[in-house]
Amino acid sequence: MRIALSTILLLFLTLTASPHPNVRTGALPDWLVPIHPDLTRQPSPEEISDGYYYELQDAQTNLLRSTEYSHFIKHIINATGVQGESEVSVIFSPQFQQVVFHRVCILRDGATLDQLQPARIKVVQEETDAKDFQYNGLQRAFITLADVRKGDRIEVAYSIIGFNPVFGKKYATQRYFTRTTAVCNYFRTIISSPDRPLRIITRNNAPAPEEQHDKNSLIYRWINPPLKDNDDGGDAPSWFSTLPSVSVTEYKDWHEVVDWGLGTFNHYRFTLPSALLGKISEWRKTAAGDKDVFANLAARFVQNDIRYLGLEIGENTHRPRPPADVFAGRFGDCKDKSLLLAVILQHEGIPAYATLINTAEGRSLPGVAPSPRLFDHTIVAIRRTGGQWLYIDPTISGQRGELTDLYIPDYGYTLILRDGEDSLRIVPPSKNNGYDIREDLYTPRFTDTSRFTVTTTYAGGAADKIRSQYEEESRKDIEDSYVKYYGNWLSGIQRDRPVGYSDDSLKNELTIKEFYTVPGLWTIDKKGKRSFDFVVKMIRDYLPDLPGGRSTAPLSLTYPVQVRYTLHLTLPEEWDFNSGPVHIRNNAYQFDFTPEYRGKEMTLRYSLTTFADHIDAADIPQYKNDFKEMDDRISFSLYKERDDYSMEPNLDPPPAKQTSATSGDNHPFLPCWPAIWLSFFYTLLASRFFIYLNTRGVETFYTPGSGYPIGGWILILGLCIGAALLLDAYQFFSANYYSRANWIAWSDAGGPGMQYLYLGQLVIQLNYIAGACAVLYWFLKRRDIFPRMFIWYVAIVMGGRLALIGLFYSIPIPEALITYRADLPWAAVRTSVYAAIWVTFVLRSGQVRSTFLQPYR
Repeated sequence: MRIALSTILLLFLTLTASPHPNVRTGALPDWLVPIHPDLTRQPSPEEISDGYYYELQDAQTNLLRSTEYSHFIKHIINATGVQGESEVSVIFSPQFQQVVFHRVCILRDGATLDQLQPARIKVVQEETDAKDFQYNGLQRAFITLADVRKGDRIEVAYSIIGFNPVFGKKYATQRYFTRTTAVCNYFRTIISSPDRPLRIITRNNAPAPEEQHDKNSLIYRWINPPLKDNDDGGDAPSWFSTLPSVSVTEYKDWHEVVDWGLGTFNHYRFTLPSALLGKISEWRKTAAGDKDVFANLAARFVQNDIRYLGLEIGENTHRPRPPADVFAGRFGDCKDKSLLLAVILQHEGIPAYATLINTAEGRSLPGVAPSPRLFDHTIVAIRRTGGQWLYIDPTISGQRGELTDLYIPDYGYTLILRDGEDSLRIVPPSKNNGYDIREDLYTPRFTDTSRFTVTTTYAGGAADKIRSQYEEESRKDIEDSYVKYYGNWLSGIQRDRPVGYSDDSLKNELTIKEFYTVPGLWTIDKKGKRSFDFVVKMIRDYLPDLPGGRSTAPLSLTYPVQVRYTLHLTLPEEWDFNSGPVHIRNNAYQFDFTPEYRGKEMTLRYSLTTFADHIDAADIPQYKNDFKEMDDRISFSLYKERDDYSMEPNLDPPPAKQTSATSGDNHPFLPCWPAIWLSFFYTLLASRFFIYLNTRGVETFYTPGSGYPIGGWILILGLCIGAALLLDAYQFFSANYYSRANWIAWSDAGGPGMQYLYLGQLVIQLNYIAGACAVLYWFLKRRDIFPRMFIWYVAIVMGGRLALIGLFYSIPIPEALITYRADLPWAAVRTSVYAAIWVTFVLRSGQVRSTFLQPYR
């Protein structure tokens, strides 16, 4: 309770600490450039989103006053806008910035409702990146508006005073002419001076600014430029953009940015602590004069022993902490770790430097104005003999292998902080980022539990990633995730034993072995079709989805990556993949597929390698054709159709779609001797029984031999008996009881119990046919025993129905017969209705008594 009260009290003090030393109210700046908006403009309804639109957006930057001024009017049109826009928030850095609120009010029906009272301004900490171990020290000043209604216009004006001193007095920014909802009036102004001209580069048809000159100021203005919806699509690489933008800078060239970086990194001049010097001495002895070994040891120390933690507060957004502090605290962000590694390597005479990276838009850097603000990451560049460069990312933990094989992502262009550098350099991504996968699926019989084993060797960057996963997560969570991964297409898969794990640090290869069982690999539908679906998911995951419609944007590819995949299948019968090898290669990717067959074993080999991080827009039509061909190979279904269809279950192994089974006990023309002998003895017994019954007679109401001809409803009764005979005969021969393959399939489905069910169903079917033949014969002969024999025939059919129900519900049956079993009670109901109608007719009809009067002769 005390903890809860103290937490609430702390939150209350945080929210109500007013006035904040860096937040105040004040009059509008006197330097503002006048604007002339047309507040009568109305947007079209389809341009409005989130329940509001801007009547006005005005942003003015004064470089001479180090101030960013913002002024806007939002028009609320529905409840969504009321909910989402009833708060005014400003993010600022209290280390070097102040916030001045000039105006916060609601405009309603010609009245102005002032919402700006100092006591209502709250300030809270705004750590949005804490989950990524980055703390920026930002704060959020906000005002919660009262009594906001649909139709209100919210007007806000404020200034943020102060630029980050880490950039000195040079200004740079990048602005996009985009919108998330309709904007009726848009103004963007930058105020500088003649001695501080700006370099402005436009992209994607962005408008150039109007320039206004006088003795004391140089003004750049954009007045109602066209704004584009802020939607570039998710299929293009991160560096590609069709959004109009301008990059603005005071830096003349990249050389000036390098000079800024060298000053910010103190030209690598730092005193190293004695403890660190001791480690350097140890690494030197281990390396024995090999500079690569020394650099590798130092890199692993910085990667693994210096944890990632960014205190990017104030100037430390871009200024690194001294290496001695990083070493002593054993933590730092990318620039801290990169500076530490560079200083260690330079101490050993290795030419190493921090180098600036843009992780998302690195490939687009040559097309924008130079600025240090463009970069969000720092790594290390080592100059090699011959002028080549080797790159190391100190923030990637768990790397192994030789220095020259360390994985580096596709970062695009970089700017090395080294004396004399005046241009960007390309960072060649590592080629060592591979997956070598072998999956063995052993399913020798259709009804057996299948065994599935997976051996995956991760190399380079892939090994780094998996190694890090095993350090962060428990083995149980990882193994459960593997089961879930395969369970998406192998239903019922179960882990058979713990996952095996081996790590070859010298080669930077990590091998994972997985062992599973799949109880129900083959599914059987009600028509007897056996099948299972498979997908080479590792390959499929790296093929980008086809873009919808026509697109002028490139299609993003994962790069670099190499996947080699082998699927080895041991099947119940011989199969043919019905497809030859496929080889596709172009500037973006290479795909290879090669099938191999040897009896009941099938081996499918795949490989996918990417050569670029995108597919050019002009090549997307070809990719669509390639995708279909590749997808046909990596997503497939093995199945066997049954030969015949009937209401009775048929578990005869039907021929494969591609090829039929032709060897061994499963040959379709080999006989089932148990069924043949049972039918033979049944025929002998049934024929003797028929002869016996045929010689019987019964007393009739009328004179024997004087019966009427068959006609009326009796004719319909005869037709029903004939139709039943034809249907029973069709079902009997469709069931293919005399095929050995069918007999084996029933045995495979459930052992001896299913074989007894098989023979029992055979006898019941023979009873149906024999009974129908006998009563139809007596019907046509108008025998005196027909009425009594017909009642017995109906009883036999009904008894057979009930016997089948008892058999199928007392013996475990495969999934394929579930539907058939469910139909059995309905068949009994139909027979009951048939019996109720015709047995009643036979017993009560005078026509029947007058027709069936013929005795045995």
